[in-house]
Amino acid sequence: MGTDLFSVENKSVPIFLQRLISWNGLLEAGFMAWEFLPGMRFAERAAWWRGGADRGSAHEGLDIRFYRTGDGRQLSLGAGAHVPAIWAGEVVSVADDFLGRSVFVAHDTTDGAGRRLHSVYGHVCPHPGLESGSILGDGDAVGTIADTSGKNSAVPPHLHITLALIDRDCGPARLDWVTLRDRSRVELLDPLPILGGG
Repeated sequence: MGTDLFSVENKSVPIFLQRLISWNGLLEAGFMAWEFLPGMRFAERAAWWRGGADRGSAHEGLDIRFYRTGDGRQLSLGAGAHVPAIWAGEVVSVADDFLGRSVFVAHDTTDGAGRRLHSVYGHVCPHPGLESGSILGDGDAVGTIADTSGKNSAVPPHLHITLALIDRDCGPARLDWVTLRDRSRVELLDPLPILGGG
């Protein structure tokens, strides 16, 4: 099975990924590179947790779980791993997802059509007190990766990141995974090149 590596040796690591690494002690574990299996990247259709079987729809973002160490081991972020905010913004929705909760954060950036940039942190346990209306600073704690052991799912714990430009008429009450799939209101962006990994 092929992989893509995003290595600290050959690319500058953006601050979000630096925080993810440092907050979770990955350097002490020997971190050298993120590893993305087929299906973990944006728009791919493989179910990485099922050996690459078709997932039925294109992936809406980026799944972060595996990393390679200097001695060649593959390790993973697990349940309880700390998740920092990518950018400052306002929490506009906290919605249930099939592995935990998803935190939707609106940012001050808009495109030429007036659509607002949102980052979505999927499959997490939000930081205590984090709710709609909460303001996050750049790098503030969003939460931790959710424990999936009690869920009726074969999907292991991981962090899902979606970046999207969302129409202004999609109010906070309408922000969920159904809305994210509505191409008439939402333009999904590939997180990997934006975060510096591709």
